[in-house]
Amino acid sequence: MSHELINLTLPTVIQEIENALDEYPVHPHQSAFSIHELRQKLIAHILSQIPNRYVVEGAQESSKKPKALYPAAMKERMYMETVVHGSILHILRENADLLSNRLSLKSGN
Repeated sequence: MSHELINLTLPTVIQEIENALDEYPVHPHQSAFSIHELRQKLIAHILSQIPNRYVVEGAQESSKKPKALYPAAMKERMYMETVVHGSILHILRENADLLSNRLSLKSGN
């Protein structure tokens, strides 16, 4: 019987990123994180700063999609929101040159 390690935190982080980006303007924030590479960097940056929760599931129980998001305490949610917003700004700053080139090419300049 094979078992699979499931990260329960990942779906929560992805949802929090979506929620946070809805609060930012399309350009440059939403445009920047529509780039797969930067979205992955953002996810990795956030996951490295917060506690992660995992479960091990057997082959019969496993579905390719992670289970429902775990309920987080208010303190954990507020911390995650802070980390997500800070990480968005960090990744934008860290990749400013790349973004400048990519986003100016998209707009036709």
